[in-house]
Parts: sequence; structure tokens; C-alpha cells
Amino acid sequence: MPEYVLVNRRAGKFTPAEKSASRAAAATALARVGAKTIVADHDPSDALARRVVLFQADAAQVSAVAATLPPDAVIEPAVRRTLHRRKPPGFRRTAPMPAAAKGGSTYTVKVAGGGKPLAQIEVMFYVTDPGNQLRTAVVTTDDEGRAAVRIPPGFTVALVEPIPYARFWIMLSEAPPTGSTIDCVAIAKAASGGAGWWHAVTGIDAHDASRGSGIKVGVIDTGCGPHPNLQHVTPVGAFVDGKILAPSETADVAEHGTHTSGLVGARPGKGGDYAGMAPGCELFHARVFKGEGPDDGPTQADLINAIDTLSRQYGCDLINMSLGGGPPSQAEEDAIRDAAERGTLCICSAGNEDGPIDFPGAYPECAAVSAIGRLGEAPVGTFSASNRPQESDKFGTGNLFLAAFSCFGPTLACAAPGVGIVSTVPDRNGETDLYMEMDGTSMASPIACGVLATILSQDATYKALPRDASRTQKARLLLANHCESIGLPQRHEGRGLIHT
Repeated sequence: MPEYVLVNRRAGKFTPAEKSASRAAAATALARVGAKTIVADHDPSDALARRVVLFQADAAQVSAVAATLPPDAVIEPAVRRTLHRRKPPGFRRTAPMPAAAKGGSTYTVKVAGGGKPLAQIEVMFYVTDPGNQLRTAVVTTDDEGRAAVRIPPGFTVALVEPIPYARFWIMLSEAPPTGSTIDCVAIAKAASGGAGWWHAVTGIDAHDASRGSGIKVGVIDTGCGPHPNLQHVTPVGAFVDGKILAPSETADVAEHGTHTSGLVGARPGKGGDYAGMAPGCELFHARVFKGEGPDDGPTQADLINAIDTLSRQYGCDLINMSLGGGPPSQAEEDAIRDAAERGTLCICSAGNEDGPIDFPGAYPECAAVSAIGRLGEAPVGTFSASNRPQESDKFGTGNLFLAAFSCFGPTLACAAPGVGIVSTVPDRNGETDLYMEMDGTSMASPIACGVLATILSQDATYKALPRDASRTQKARLLLANHCESIGLPQRHEGRGLIHT
């Protein structure tokens, strides 16, 4: 049975009477719609807060009563947002490789790093079939770093992608002969102060540990930690399937959220650790994913509850959302607009589909960020190096370019680094203080968010403003005024590269 989300509107409701009446409209709508199953009902004791209901109902029944609903009630089909894919566009149209028929061969590679075998890491094999379709198979290396896959007759290995979890770059080797060894390049230590190239091009002084001080930043993602340099992050809970779980449930269920949180505000514990853009900010994290699976993403109900919590309960100035995809949602946009009226600006990744900006970044109330790279920063042979574009109009000044995967469009706010970006990932298998490189507008968005937090922390006028729409407007103005063109078309860079 289809799922629906019911909320009451809050944006534009500035008096207790208006908010109370809107809340009552949700109760009226729920009584009329004939829900078969209530999956979750967030019904706060605060009569002025938003009610969010995830329910199952007959589509015909919902359609029949839609025209009779109070104007302050929104009922719409549940929409699931996803993590933005990290694969270049040309690598996405793949199918699983079939089982090898009689006469197939065994293809083997050995994966090493730092002169030692890399055991128990995933290796992605890209194989072309007789019809020239790209197919994939994933194999885990053994204790000697070997990965073997059966190749059916007429199939050819095109690419091999070893995927170390941390410490080494993800590699992409073109048609290596069977029996080859693929050496993974070690991830270099951070420069003085915890800097990477993304700090330098955005004007961040990595030695100033106070940057972002006085600014509250929320991150909505897959969870955060554990990581020793993110112990200062305040977990606010998990928002899944319309339910709100305790702060103890905020730990990362993947590695994406720890990476994005680290880009905003990681605090280096020792030399060589990578620093966030605004380690002095007060950082909060809300988990909205159940995992990395195709159906593990949040509905708009989860995002609404997370946005309301971070904006209304914790008073965040900025919220980063490195996620998206799917159609627009009136309910979701109302929550984002409502947050803006409380002084909260949402920063969003534009998307990794090399097309129009994804929702929620496409809402006019959000600031969408595209991803750029810089020639020479991703080592030759790494997966990150493959994200260089083919089109000449995607190359700008200073060896900067729009990433091949980045979404773009006329409403783009700005650009930020998003290729070959190193940040924190959760402790695993007894190892701690881990770092991994990732690519995506998912990285560009928290970098822009952290840079903006640094800018806001240095602006006395902004910090003196009340927590209302004037504060959000000032943040948006400061973002625009701190962008520098890198010679790309406006649809690719927005106002330009964000810079302090």
C-alpha cells in the first residue's frame, strides 16, 4: 500500500494563533483521509510545533478527499531522498555480471598499498559484454590481497577499481592484465594546521582553530562517528521511518556523514590530521539514513523532523544536507522555508548526475553548491582523477574545473571543492583516527557550509541579528559577496568559488 506524509504548514505563520490553527488542520486532515496504517506520528506536546505523520492509505481514498482538506494541511506521497552517487556518469549504466558459463576464465589481480597486500577490501570489476554493455562484479580481497572473478566467454575486463576503506586512495586501473598488481597510493598527511588544497583555494587559514566560533551548524546525513576528532559533535538523534530516536542512535551507519561532518568541523588531534573548515563552530548531527542501500534513504517526513529539530530546538544558523534526488515536496519546502524564517539557512549539494540541480537543493530557499576539482591534486590512476570533465567550458582559471559528475543550473548559489577531498571516517576493525578521500557535491556542500560559518563568525552585524528571516538573508548576502568567479559559466559556478 502506498505511503503518504501529512504535515501542517508553518512557514508564514508568525502568531501563536496561526500556528495553533495550522496544527489543528493536520488533525482534521488525518481524520478525513482514512489512513489504513499509521507508520509514525510525531505529535509534539507543544501545540505550536509541527505535526508529521507517515501513513499508508488507499490511493483512491487519498485522492478523493484531497480537495476537501484544510489549506494548512499537506498530504503528499512519501518521497525518498538518497545519498548522491559518487560514480562518474559513464560508470552508472551497468548491470550485474552473469555467472561464467562453461569455458570462462579466471581473472585475478593483487591489490597492495605501501608495499603490503591490502586484505579484506572491496574490488569492483568493470567488464564489457559482447554487446559492449558495462557489467560489474564486486569481490573482496583475501589475506594476500588477491581478488579473482570468473569472466564468461566473450567478456573483457575494462577497469578494475580497488576500494580501500581508509589510508589509501581508491584506484581505477584500465584493463590491467590478469595477474597484475595494483598499487594503491597512500593518502598524504595534512599540511600544517590540518590543511588540504580545499582550504587553500577557499582562503581558509588552517592555523586559526577558532574559525566558526559562535556559529551553530547542523549536519543531516548518515550519522557521525566514532572518530576522535569529532567528539565535540552534539548528536541530536536518528530520524528514520517517521520516528525520532534517541541521540545515542546518531552513530554513522555508513561513512558519508562522518566525512561531511569532518569537513565542516573536525578538530585535529595531532600533526597530519585534516581539519574541518570551521572547527570552532558548535556542530550538531542528525542521522536520517538507515544504511547505504537503495531503500535506506529518508522520506521527507524524516528530513522535516530533522530540520525542525536542528533549527527550532538547537537554533542552528546553517544546516548542511548532502543528499537529494526525486521530485519536489511541498511539505519539505515548507520546513526549509520555516527554518529560514527562524534564521536557519540550508546549504545543499547540487547533485552528482551531471544534470539539473536535485531537490532539496533546487528549492529557492536553499543554497545549492556545485563541485570543483583542481588539476594535479588527485594522483594519476586514482578514481578521483577520473572525475575530470571532457567539455572545454567546464575548465576555469587556476587549473580549476567543474567535476564531471556535478549538477548545475541557473539557481546555483556557489561552487566549492569536491574532487579528491580527504576527511574523517568512522573507526573500524580496531583502527581509529581514519581518513578517506571522497568525491561529490556531497563534499562541496559541507566545505561551503564550513567556509560560510567562518565568514559569519567574523561578521558582528550578522551575529547581532535576531533569529528570524533577516539573519538568513544576511547569511545569503554574505555568501554571495564572498564568492569569486573562476571563469566558469554562471550555471556551473553560481556566484563563483566561495572564499573568505
